Amino acid sequence: MRRLGPFLVILALVLATTGCGLKPEPTGATGAAFPVSVVDATGSSFTMRAAPDRVVSADPGATAILRQLGFTPAVPASMATLLKAAADPSVGLIVVPITLTSTELAALDSASTAPIFRYGARPLTAAPTTITQLGLAVGRGPAAAAIAERVARGLRALADRIASLGTVRTLVEGSRLRFLGAESPLGLDVTAAGGVVVGPAGGAIEISAVPALNVAAWVSSTPGGTRLSDLQRVPELSRVPAIAESRFASAPLDGYPIDAQLPAALAELASVLHGPALN
Repeated sequence: MRRLGPFLVILALVLATTGCGLKPEPTGATGAAFPVSVVDATGSSFTMRAAPDRVVSADPGATAILRQLGFTPAVPASMATLLKAAADPSVGLIVVPITLTSTELAALDSASTAPIFRYGARPLTAAPTTITQLGLAVGRGPAAAAIAERVARGLRALADRIASLGTVRTLVEGSRLRFLGAESPLGLDVTAAGGVVVGPAGGAIEISAVPALNVAAWVSSTPGGTRLSDLQRVPELSRVPAIAESRFASAPLDGYPIDAQLPAALAELASVLHGPALN
C-alpha cells in the first residue's frame, strides 16, 4: 500500500493557503484585488473587472498621476483623436476632464465599451479623493493614496498660511477680455489661493469700469488672456492696485492640473495675490 502521509500534508497546506471561499484574485505586481468599485470626480460609480492593459487619458493631471503610477497612457491631442483611441478594443479605461460636455461624453460612450473616469476636483479639496480613486481603477491604490496624502498635506499647509490674511479682490480674465467666474476652473484655483473673484461671469471687461472694481490682483488665462505689459500701457488702469503693484499672474484657462504639483502651483499663485503679506 502506498504511503499517503506526505501527500496529505501538502494538500493541507494548499487548502490552508487558498481557503474555501471565492475571493478576488490579486492582479499584477501590486497585488490589487479586482473587481473593484470606483467613484469618479462627478460621483458616478462603476466596476473595474480587471486592471487595464491600456489607458487613454485626455486630462493633463490624470496623465501625470498615471505616469507616476507606472503607466504610459495614450494622450490624444483632440476630441477626434480621443474618439479614435477610445475605439480600440484593447483600451481598458478612459480618463477625461470633468469639464467634458454632455455631447462629447455621449459620443465617447458610443465609441467605446471601456469605463469612462471623469477626472477633476470641485472643490479643490476633493483632489486627494480623485487621485486615490484613479489609483484604485488601475490597480495602484496604495501608491495613489500616498500621492493623495502629500497633496492633502500641501493643500492644508497653504490654507493655514493664508487663513489670517483675508481674501484678495481678484479679476480673473478669460479670452477676449471677458470675466471668468468663481465657479470656472481658474476661478476655483483663485479662490483656493485666497482670492475672491469679482465681476460678472462671462461678461465683457470694460476697461473704463475696472478702476471702480478696486482689484488688488489680476489673473489672466492662458491661452487668450492679456499680458501685464499690455495692461500697463492703458492709462485708465494706471491707478488700479493690481496693475500698479504688478500683482499679476498668468494661469491655465482650464485650471492647474490635479496632480502632485497642485499645492505648489496654488502656493505660487497665492504669493502673487497676497504679495508681501505672504512672502
